[in-house]
Amino acid sequence: MARLFFNVLSYLLFAGLPLSSATADTSAAPDVTSALSFSSSKWIWNSATATANAVVGLRKDFTPPFGKFLIATEIIITAVNSLDLYVNGNFIGPGTPPNRGRFAHRYCADLLPSFNVFAVNASTTASGPIAAAVSAGLLATILVTYEDGTTDILTTDSSWRAMVVGSYDVTPWNTVLVNIPADPPALSLAASGAQWVWTDVVPNDDTAVALPRRLVTSLASASITISADNEYTLYVNGVTIGSGTNWSIAQSYTVNFATAPSEVVLAVLVTNTAVSVAGLLVSMQVNMVPSGRTNCIAGTFDQSGALWVSTKGVIPTGFDQPGFDDSAWPAAVGQVNYLQAPWNTLTVAAVAPITI
Repeated sequence: MARLFFNVLSYLLFAGLPLSSATADTSAAPDVTSALSFSSSKWIWNSATATANAVVGLRKDFTPPFGKFLIATEIIITAVNSLDLYVNGNFIGPGTPPNRGRFAHRYCADLLPSFNVFAVNASTTASGPIAAAVSAGLLATILVTYEDGTTDILTTDSSWRAMVVGSYDVTPWNTVLVNIPADPPALSLAASGAQWVWTDVVPNDDTAVALPRRLVTSLASASITISADNEYTLYVNGVTIGSGTNWSIAQSYTVNFATAPSEVVLAVLVTNTAVSVAGLLVSMQVNMVPSGRTNCIAGTFDQSGALWVSTKGVIPTGFDQPGFDDSAWPAAVGQVNYLQAPWNTLTVAAVAPITI
């Protein structure tokens, strides 16, 4: 019997701007992968007490100094647990599905010459006093660029229409130091928070697995680390990227795009060769150059996890192609996080970059 996993994440880029995504997280990593840092930013919320599943609005108004004219911004941002980012009322992108506060997104956007508004709708899955535990919070650093090439840094702090609920590296927030997408991608499997996933059907036999697809304006590259118990073949937009037959050795691929596609589908066909434990483990970082921007690389992480979907039975024709409809597939099952038994630590082998 054959089965399929899929996690569909399609994001329309407004004014040629954003990118995003993600799944469950497990491990903290410091923000050492970006020129921008959260070190001076504060965790903010609308009150000192979190209410589960309530959407809160957080806002920062900014007018440049006299004689200065704004042109663009680069934003690194995350939240516990989810957010939607807007600049001047334009939707820039979503971020941090549940339990993804440890993984930031990097966005690029154009600005108006003078008055600009940065706004976020955020929510959390927890309730209770925020100071006692990491139950809610928004964290952002905003680099604004002026027409003359100079820049300023804005941070989440008391100047927002919000309140400060914690400092970035102070208890309890020191347990959620945030990993920021790097340019070029520099993904660590141990820090990625990836989960081994499979279908919810036992015994485990043949399975095909498909990764997120995205609608983008100009994709620069994707860094993908992958392993499967027992065998896999990885495709990008129907092109074979590579394969593996030993679950203890993960492959690390860099995929560059010669021509920016309108949609990107990463797909994996996986086979478990015996009735035994089975799983797929994937960590991915995607970077892109949004349309019209030359000095800002947008970026995001994606990992295998319980937010994926799956199917079993005959492998559908075209499951690795853009436009494939997986909307009827049921949820996949997140089994254990990377580094946990039965798979424990893997060896990672780099593969020569490929351009498609």
